[in-house]
Parts: sequence; C-alpha cells; structure tokens
Amino acid sequence: MSVMSPPSPRLLAPPGPTGAEPSGGTRFGLLGPLQLRCGEREIELSAAKQRALLALLAINVNRPVQVDRIIAELWQADEPESARKTLQGYVWRLRGLLGKGAVRTTGSAYTLLTEAGSIDAVRFETLAESGRAALRTGDHGQAGRLLRGALELWRGPALVDVPLGPSVFGYVSRLEEARVLAAEGLVEAELALGRHAEVLPVLRGLVAEHPLRERLRSQLMLALLRDGRQAEALAAYGELRDLLIEDQGLDPGRAVTELHRRILAGDPTLHLG
Repeated sequence: MSVMSPPSPRLLAPPGPTGAEPSGGTRFGLLGPLQLRCGEREIELSAAKQRALLALLAINVNRPVQVDRIIAELWQADEPESARKTLQGYVWRLRGLLGKGAVRTTGSAYTLLTEAGSIDAVRFETLAESGRAALRTGDHGQAGRLLRGALELWRGPALVDVPLGPSVFGYVSRLEEARVLAAEGLVEAELALGRHAEVLPVLRGLVAEHPLRERLRSQLMLALLRDGRQAEALAAYGELRDLLIEDQGLDPGRAVTELHRRILAGDPTLHLG
C-alpha cells in the first residue's frame, strides 16, 4: 500500500545529526520492507511469521506483548494446535540473532528490549514532531530540515513484506498517514521559503496519489499561482470539485473553496513579498 511518491532529491538533502542512524548495534527498519541489521550486516528473516513476530515486538518496543495476542496476530482465525510451540521456536531464533537478553519473557508475554532510537519508525516520528513544532513557531528553515530528515528514512511502504495482523495493520496505517502529514508540512515550509517552483513536481506526485486530499490540493493551487500559472491553479480546484462530487457527492471544503475564491479575485496577499 503506497502512500506517496518519493520526494525529489532537492527536498531530500542530508538531514543532519538528528536524523542519523545510531552507530553500531542492532537496528530495526519498519519504513519499507522489514529490515534487521547487526552492525553492518543485514540479517534475512525468511519465514513470514518470523517477520510478523519481529514487527509486532518492534512496534511495542520495551513493552510486553501477551502470547495470546501474538498468536492472534500471527495466525488470526487459523491458529494450529502447535502455535505456542512454533512461537517459542521463533522467539528462540530471534534470541539467537539478537542475543539472549534482547527478547525477555515475563509471565506469558514477550518484550523486545532495545533503544527506541534503533527503530527507524521511532526516529521518523521524533523528527516529524520536531518539524511540526518548528513549523508552528514559524521557523520554516528548521522545519524543512527536520521534515526532510524524517522523510528520508523511508525506503518504501511500511512493512510491505510482512503479513499484517490487526495490530500491525493499524500501526502501518497510522505511520503512512504520518508520512503524508510530514510531506504536507515540508511543502508548507518550502512554500513559505519561496520554493514553489522546486516543490511543484513533488506536489503533482502527491496529488496524483491522494487526489481527494484537500490540503495537498490547496498547496498545489498556491504553488501554481506563485509560479505564474493561475489558470492551472483554478483547473486544479475544478478537478478536485468534480472528483469529490463523483466520489462522495460533496463539494470541496471551506478552506480550499476560499483559496479558489481569492485566486479568482486576484488577491495579492497570496503572493510572497
């Protein structure tokens, strides 16, 4: 399930120390195919349920996950009699790869113990939240750097090679939404810095993937207007209106409609400077 096209290299400049991967140790990649790295060595987990177990433990890092919940997540309605024994085998293999202390047994639960920063999704969320905070204070340069760093961590759709049980599916859906929000925030920062021409290719790709998303459509309209393409900006609104009426029987929302009105009226405050 892809959420967005990769941003252009222009928008993905090196993020700086805040977005850097921790050096050495074990690292877990959730922002793309599941990735497990020990130092410089990437470890392949060939069994689908082994990957699903690691994903479930990683999204609950340092928190116990009950065995019954793990079994329900991995086998759902097809739980075999051997499920618990098979699960123990998966845990034994993870301990062999990560070290005995990496997966703790507490009662009838397992816990993945690791630094939260060793998981790329945690670093993404930290950078994205810091970027949004900078955006709220009007520090568009810092917001852009942080949000670029957050988006650069993605290697593809989250956990694309993992069978998704209910918990992991919900987590992936939230991550993918956060990815689009981060992209919208980065576009907002770029527009505030006068980089409408640079951001246009990214916006076109985002709108193509999310044609009904009104914030993206508004950003595309504003970028087109500032690039001297008023007719295209108005056409982008018309396309949104037609899609919404056809798909949902609704008119566009207040914010994008007001932007359309201001573009029609030639509102000079929509331009920078």
